[in-house]
Amino acid sequence: FHGHHNLAMGVGNSLAAIEAGANRIDGSAAGLGAGAGNTPLEAMAAVLERLGADTGIDIFKLADAAEDHVLPIVDEPVRLSRDALVLGYAGAYSSFLLFAKRAEARYGVASHQILLEMARRRTVGGQEDLIEEIAIEMAKASSE
Repeated sequence: FHGHHNLAMGVGNSLAAIEAGANRIDGSAAGLGAGAGNTPLEAMAAVLERLGADTGIDIFKLADAAEDHVLPIVDEPVRLSRDALVLGYAGAYSSFLLFAKRAEARYGVASHQILLEMARRRTVGGQEDLIEEIAIEMAKASSE
């Protein structure tokens, strides 16, 4: 299972996946990944240990590695930003964000409204061309 940390649910969704039968959980040190990141390995290991699982992981060494080696080399730390929250809430692909921000600047339609509409239409990665079309429709509707 590959859990994203949008809506801060990476660890929770990974636990649910284990309960549903997943035998592998993907994650990354310091939660490194696009948007709000992926399931943070150090948090996942700590939660599993607290639940009684013997992971064989030294969670303190893993936390040290994340803090001392991963975080210093990333330009912008992974966090639950407003944009990541909107992507998680809308259920939209992170690849849509930059296009939605550009459309917001061009047409004056809030990027979160565009992303919500993309999600409502059940779009998938590769359909970024619809973002401008949606922004134009929304701008036209708001001016009427």
